[in-house]
Amino acid sequence: MEQQNVYLMISKKEFIDVVAASSKQFPMAVSDNGFWADQWTYYMDLVNNFLSVFPDWEERLMYEYELPYFFSPFYVKPREEKYVLSMSFDGRSEHVRQLDCVREDEDKVSYMKQFIKKATGWYDYQANWQHNQGDGSVFKSAPIAKLFLLATLKFTTRDAMGMGIEYEAGKPGWNDANNGLVGMLGSGMPETYELVVLLKYIRSLSARCWRPLLIPCEIYELFEVVNTAISKLRAEQVTNFTGSDRDEMVVPEAQFRYWERVSSARERYRSKTKLTFEGSLVELSAKDVVAAIDSWLFELNEGIARSFLFSTSNGRNHKKVPPTYFFYTVTEWKMTGLTNHEGHALVQAEKLRLNTLPLFLEGPTRYLSTVPKVDAYRVYEAVHQSPLRDKQLNMYTISTNLNKGNRDLGRDVAFPSGWLKNQSVWMHLSYKLYLQFLRHDMFEEFFHEMASGAILPFIQPEQYGRSVIEASSFIVSSAFEDPSLQGRGFLARLSGTTTEFLSIWTLLMIGPTPFFTNPATSAIEMHLLPALPRWLFLDYNDGKPPRVSFKLFGSITITYFHQRGTEDLYRIAPSSYQVTLRDDSTFNISGSVIPASLADKVRRVVFVASIDVYFQM
Repeated sequence: MEQQNVYLMISKKEFIDVVAASSKQFPMAVSDNGFWADQWTYYMDLVNNFLSVFPDWEERLMYEYELPYFFSPFYVKPREEKYVLSMSFDGRSEHVRQLDCVREDEDKVSYMKQFIKKATGWYDYQANWQHNQGDGSVFKSAPIAKLFLLATLKFTTRDAMGMGIEYEAGKPGWNDANNGLVGMLGSGMPETYELVVLLKYIRSLSARCWRPLLIPCEIYELFEVVNTAISKLRAEQVTNFTGSDRDEMVVPEAQFRYWERVSSARERYRSKTKLTFEGSLVELSAKDVVAAIDSWLFELNEGIARSFLFSTSNGRNHKKVPPTYFFYTVTEWKMTGLTNHEGHALVQAEKLRLNTLPLFLEGPTRYLSTVPKVDAYRVYEAVHQSPLRDKQLNMYTISTNLNKGNRDLGRDVAFPSGWLKNQSVWMHLSYKLYLQFLRHDMFEEFFHEMASGAILPFIQPEQYGRSVIEASSFIVSSAFEDPSLQGRGFLARLSGTTTEFLSIWTLLMIGPTPFFTNPATSAIEMHLLPALPRWLFLDYNDGKPPRVSFKLFGSITITYFHQRGTEDLYRIAPSSYQVTLRDDSTFNISGSVIPASLADKVRRVVFVASIDVYFQM
């Protein structure tokens, strides 16, 4: 602006706020070679973060706004185009692999070309959105309907044993070093656990709002096929799994038929919506949504329980540790008579066999999102006693030793044990686990980990080898062969770990739901429920109680005054508040709740200068 001699009558901050508030976002993404299987699993974090400040906006946000659907020139191939017969890596036999899962589709590329702007020679933003077949308008749905569509597609992507979500689109989930897992017909339990979280939210909102969903007719057809297939599966299913018999690893015929029906229906859905939605909407009542989700959650929980029977590590059974990954061997197949672009025969799977993989930390970490505190504590104990615990460093490793496992898994098996994504301490994932402790109010366990030196900045600096306020990608575990490097952090990383720590910080300093709806009055009120140990409160010897301060919304100074002796403040309600506005007026509030009139001012930020919070006996 200075170069263009543009002068503002307001501050730059105010100017940016005004521009941002008046702007509309138009993503213009460029696709690559595959779709990451975990990207959708963070949506509920965003929803919950929003609702912690704006709980009164939930129904309006989910039902009364509209969102478009992204249009990619890439297309996920059906199984008949990606199940490839090739030589095994040892050259001794043939095996079926899932290869080249996505392709750039000529029809989709051609469709996008109509949106190229002559002035720029590049696509208009509309090229990135799915359109209606009829009038050519951008197809949109309410956010809750779009989440339901997502959940339906993920539910239809469960593996043949009904446990993990298949990695069918060229990329694995969060652990990108398992890049061979896709080819192995791999599936992930982390995505299953997150699907449970998503479905529970959709069910809860539908039951509370009791409003219908308007969904595309194409997804309704898939919805109907799924429910019919579940009914047939329950009528046919007779297998009682115990996990003690190797023959149980063969996918039962009833389970295979269900997988075949639903997978084929999902592929038909993709074919129908490859270019456009037809445009017709089907109204799905709240009653039908709740009933269907109850049925789906039953199936998911059955699959999760089944997966525990096959939780192993290097041949040892760990039935109390939630598993992370599985893969399938095609034991019988039928030639289709077609070949892929490299001349390899394409096949149709007729029988599948389940295979297990070593323990990974991501499974237990994500599983904790699905269970109550009593079960979360059992999982914590199981993981704490498992090979995932590095007893020398008092930390958790990303996996057990992968060098003894399947060499097809990916690049992680090429790393020495204790290095990178083979049994090292991956800080992002460890922090995600610590965050789960706080979400379950496991404060003693969380601060035990902190005191043990597992969380920055309380790690030993001589051991860590870098600034204790700088996160690393990974910490070399005690499994690494060079003792001088054990406990040392490598590769500065400021993304994932920092994000998890901000969530940890929020739960420690503020609590999970600072703004809430009073059930009696429907008014939005506020309370601050920190989870802070006594030792974090400093005594400044100035006649005031020990205290700790922080900035709320980057602007409002919050100060907690500790007047409860040696007691830790683990979600203990405040005794009183003093709210000071920017005009220097003050309001004294007795009790644990800030009333609606002041809560609204806090939420608007600009009116409030500070809040003093007192915790008394």
